[in-house]
Amino acid sequence: MEKRDLLSFGSVVIDNVLVVKKFAAVNETVQAEKYRYTYGGAGANVAVASARLGARSGIFAVSGHDFERMNYKKHLVEQGVDIRGIIEAKKFPMPRSFIISKENSDDQVLYYYENKRGTARLLFENVEKARELASEYEIVHFSTGHFEFYYHLIKKRLLKNVLSFDPGQETFNYPYRVIRIIPHVHMLFMNNHEAKRIKELLKIKSLRELKGPKLVCVSLGASGSLVMFRGNLYRIPAVKPSRLVDPTGAGDSHRAGFLVALLKGYDVRTAARIASTVASFTIEAEGAQTNLPSWDKVIRRYEHFFKEKFPEPRSSWEETRKHLLEGNGYCAVS
Repeated sequence: MEKRDLLSFGSVVIDNVLVVKKFAAVNETVQAEKYRYTYGGAGANVAVASARLGARSGIFAVSGHDFERMNYKKHLVEQGVDIRGIIEAKKFPMPRSFIISKENSDDQVLYYYENKRGTARLLFENVEKARELASEYEIVHFSTGHFEFYYHLIKKRLLKNVLSFDPGQETFNYPYRVIRIIPHVHMLFMNNHEAKRIKELLKIKSLRELKGPKLVCVSLGASGSLVMFRGNLYRIPAVKPSRLVDPTGAGDSHRAGFLVALLKGYDVRTAARIASTVASFTIEAEGAQTNLPSWDKVIRRYEHFFKEKFPEPRSSWEETRKHLLEGNGYCAVS
C-alpha cells in the first residue's frame, strides 16, 4: 500500500487573536484594534497547510468536548485532513491561546490548558493507535505538544518514519525535554531565538556540534532562513507578503511547505524557497489557517518573487529520505 505523506503530532487550539498598535506596559490598558478567534494549534496548522498544498496529511492530537461544537472537526474534514488520530476528550475543552499581535514585532502569547494531566493520560492510552497510524505515513512531524509522549514513542522505537521536529516555545518552557528528543530526529526546525537557547543548553558554540539531525533549518523572520544539509549552507530570503497583518502560524506553514516540497521530490534549497513562499501567505491575514495557499498560488508567487520559472523536481523523496536516514553523525550549521 502506498504511504500517505505527513502525520503531524501536536495540538488543536482555539486562537484568540488581538491586534494592537502597541503592547501594554504593567498596569496599562491598551485598546485592541481587532479581535477574532481562529483555529490553531501547531499540529493542526501543519496538517491543514500541508493538505492545502495537496499532501495527504493527518493529525494526532487530543481535542476537547467542544471540538465538534466549535466546528473545528468539520473544518479539518473539509480541508482534507485525516482525523483518525484525533482523541476527543469528553471532560475538558480544547486549549486556548491568547495572541497579542503587533505589526513588525514578535507576538505576545498566553496559553491555557484545562487539563494537562488528562491530555497526557489520553495520549499514553493511545500509544498503539499512534504507532499504527504513523506506519501509514512517510514523515512524522513533532510540533508543540506533549514532549514526554513524543519521547516515549521514540525511546520505544515505535516509529519507523522520517522524524521532523519543531520544538517552538517549549525550548524555553521545558528545555530538558527538547534536548532529549533532538538527537533522535532527522530534521530540526527552529527560529534564531530557539537556536541560541539550544546552544546555551548544550554548552556548544555552534550548531555544528549538534548531534542527530541531518537537516537543520533556522528561521530568521524578515531576514529569511538558514538551512544546512549534507555540508551545504543555504541562505534563503524571506518572500515578501502583499501586506503585513498577523505572523501567527507563519512558522508552521513554513514547515509544512518545506516538508511537502521534499515529498514532491524537490531538492533542499528549492524546498526552503517554497517554504518561504508558503509562509508569506499566512502573514497576510489574522489567524494561522485563514490564508493558507494552494500549490498553484505558491507557484505564481514563487515565480513573481524569484523572477524565474517554477522549477521541476531535480531530486526525489526516496533519495532525500536515504540521506536523512543514513548513519549517525553531525549536522552542521553556523
